[in-house]
Amino acid sequence: MSVKILLVDDHQVFSTSLKLVLEANSYEVDIATHVNLAISFLKANSYDLLISDIEMPEINGVDFIKIIHKNKSNFKKTPKIIVLTSYHKIALFKKLHVLGIDGFLSKNTSQFELLKAIRNVLANEKYYETSIYNSYLKSNLNNQSIDFTDRELDVLKLILEEKTTSEIALELQISKYTVEGHRKNLLQKTNSKNVVGLIKYSLLNNLF
Repeated sequence: MSVKILLVDDHQVFSTSLKLVLEANSYEVDIATHVNLAISFLKANSYDLLISDIEMPEINGVDFIKIIHKNKSNFKKTPKIIVLTSYHKIALFKKLHVLGIDGFLSKNTSQFELLKAIRNVLANEKYYETSIYNSYLKSNLNNQSIDFTDRELDVLKLILEEKTTSEIALELQISKYTVEGHRKNLLQKTNSKNVVGLIKYSLLNNLF
């Protein structure tokens, strides 16, 4: 069954070019040139993924995403959301991150990275462009202090030493399930997508 993608962008040359790229990679693609048309598409079709610009006439992308969250019951399916924009500001990313977007990329990204982001997001992972995500992490660290438990710090230190879940469980004499629980808490507290994010957080905040 093919993956259905809805592109929302008022720049038709860009969206048409992107549609060709995605279709060449076996994705089924529709284009909406404004938000109201996109909403009509979402009501009539089941989309796995929405790729949206931010700067659009009448309704901007941030408000569009808010509309999606408020009207989930009116849509055939609630899609994953990747924002693809030329507006590359940390303040914007923070707003979108709070709204729970699944991906964020600038329009000058490579086809390779875009396709990688799509695959990751469809696999229920987050994918944020490295430069903007690093800026977000630095901003977060400079503005708030996170309260870790002693055991979370023990687990984090061993993660940084590249220990596996089994090795951490053995060293700390706890179950693998408990280790995974601490790992999940660490990811949530630091707003990290994966272990790489935890490493970045630890280095930026000089935890150890």
